Amino acid sequence: MLFLIGCQPVAQPAAPAAATVAPAAAPAPVAAPAVVEVTPGPVQPTGPAQSPYEVMAEASTPTPGSIAGPTTAQDTMILKQGEFRDVVHKTHGRAQIARIPGGGISLNLLGFYTDAGPGLTIVLNSGDPATGLAVSGLTSNTGSYSYNLPANTDLRKYTKVSIYNKKYNVIYGEADLS
Repeated sequence: MLFLIGCQPVAQPAAPAAATVAPAAAPAPVAAPAVVEVTPGPVQPTGPAQSPYEVMAEASTPTPGSIAGPTTAQDTMILKQGEFRDVVHKTHGRAQIARIPGGGISLNLLGFYTDAGPGLTIVLNSGDPATGLAVSGLTSNTGSYSYNLPANTDLRKYTKVSIYNKKYNVIYGEADLS
């Protein structure tokens, strides 16, 4: 699909009046309009031709069950995910472990919330966060964040993501991964 940009002719400034008549100069060449090539993305129109604004609006509307954002299936591959639930404190959102471009692994907290508390840590574990893999201190108790995991992390060993306070041995909330 091709779009032409700048198709309107540009007005040429009027030549100043001269006392003598000079031979007419050839008109300046008009620059060809810029052409932008658009490669088809995951959204394919199924009906009549749409304006670029309609295509963009359709592409930016999330479908039920999808997560809004710039990533596509070509960018990431979801390896494990789960929904957070309360354990001792109010906690909700989604935990998602994904392979990212370049082969890295990230743990994403999406639409996340937990009650605020001191020393909260994100831990991958299989039931006991005290013996799990401490990923990072919690960036914030609300929002969406990504944390890089070591490339050699054996995800088969972990069935949960816990928000854990080691000092008081308290699990604020956790997500079962599948």
